[in-house]
Amino acid sequence: MSRAYDLIVVGGGTAGCVVAARASEDPARRVLLVEAGPDPQPVPGVIADPKRQSEVVLESPYVRMYDTERADGSSFPLLSGRVMGGGSAVNNLVVVRPMRADFDTWAAYGGPAWSYDALLPMMRAIEDDPEFADSPIHGTGGPLRLQRGYRLSDPADPPVKALIQAAADLGLPECPDLNVPEPFGICASPYNIRDGVRQSTAVAYLDPARPRPNLEIRADTSATRLILDGRRVQGVELAGPDGPDVVEADEVVLAAGAYHSPQLLLLSGIGPEDELRRVGIPMHRHMPGVGANHRDHAVVYVTFQGTTELREDYVIPKVRLIARSNPSLAVPDLHVFMRPSIRMPGLPPMLPVSIHLLEHRSAGRVTLASQDPDDLPIVRTGLLEDERDVRALVDGIGLVARLASHPALAEFYGPMIMPAVGDDWEDHVRTTYETYHHGTGTCRLGPADDPGAVVGPDLRVHGFDNLRVADASVLPTVPHANTNLAAILVGEIAARALPAPAARLES
Repeated sequence: MSRAYDLIVVGGGTAGCVVAARASEDPARRVLLVEAGPDPQPVPGVIADPKRQSEVVLESPYVRMYDTERADGSSFPLLSGRVMGGGSAVNNLVVVRPMRADFDTWAAYGGPAWSYDALLPMMRAIEDDPEFADSPIHGTGGPLRLQRGYRLSDPADPPVKALIQAAADLGLPECPDLNVPEPFGICASPYNIRDGVRQSTAVAYLDPARPRPNLEIRADTSATRLILDGRRVQGVELAGPDGPDVVEADEVVLAAGAYHSPQLLLLSGIGPEDELRRVGIPMHRHMPGVGANHRDHAVVYVTFQGTTELREDYVIPKVRLIARSNPSLAVPDLHVFMRPSIRMPGLPPMLPVSIHLLEHRSAGRVTLASQDPDDLPIVRTGLLEDERDVRALVDGIGLVARLASHPALAEFYGPMIMPAVGDDWEDHVRTTYETYHHGTGTCRLGPADDPGAVVGPDLRVHGFDNLRVADASVLPTVPHANTNLAAILVGEIAARALPAPAARLES
């Protein structure tokens, strides 16, 4: 092994691109970014064109799928991006901040540095939001451009206008800025789009950094194991196009995502003792929290018989409804979206509505399938094991049914056909739910004396001097929001927490 780098970033996903770009701003720091997926240059049209988002998920080689099961034995896929930019290169492009309540919760685990007020300057520095340039909570000139394809003040297509009217009559106000600390009601969604092109973190952060001589990027290269010596990571084993390699650095940041950061720790002997023994990996450090605390957002679809077709350009991208499943809740816990029509020959259009639960009271786990790094980890989501979560989605169906029966929306939405009249809504929730693809929590934040914690407030792994985790896996609870911006924020936090490079310290 040769000490070729000051920093190795494992994973070129949403947060990894942020860490590598920010860290390499210091010319004295030699940075290696390793990504298991490809780094296509130029960015393929299927990724760059926001209108092809469904195609990139369903038909491209840039998404990795993991089968998981519901309690009844039926299965559904989880997704992650397997390309430079990770999830930000294949997701739905929305840029949604966590709510203030999320930061309050995270601060209980990570201290005041994780509070909303402490992190607001960083959130402002991330964004370039010209529409709210004069707002004290927004920023301009940051790497991530925000664009709203539709504003609530714009003329609305008929079904969107009807939804806004129906929501208002149910006490749900207009919310022009989705990224206020406590969003609620009908909200216009901001997107990471500039001049019609997706701004993944590979584009917004990494592309400007590529010419730097102190940054090396290795794509199609997987990290297979950390080489450990007591409290230090001595090196990282890699498998790439040119065969196996071992690289060494003063600092290592794992940014491989909520499924693969815990996988790499486990493969390296860091994790629950019984889990390591099960697959025959010698234990280096017993850490029960590695792979535990998996969180996500459960999603349920209901379908109505349509009286007319809803074209995709009517409803996507337009608005989302942020609501409470129960009026007594302090924080909204639902996202609701109108979806375009499904057409089948000889039948009237079917109009789906998706209901996304923004909380997750029960926890799942990520475990190893084997010692083989090429075997995908096993993900048990733990979704809907808490009866309160099931109840919230059932109540969400009730909310959607009330909306659809409003005179303004009844012009478009006929009777609910899935679940059908007489069907058990609770059974529908339990047997058909999917996820928002917002996996978090599997290397969670917490103090050193917390047995379930993996990283501290500076994202350094407890018990190690030069190892950090920087992706959505560190979030103790899943935010009441899409997770892309939260992952970017974690990347920014990790980059700022890095010590000065050894070359500068020695000088």
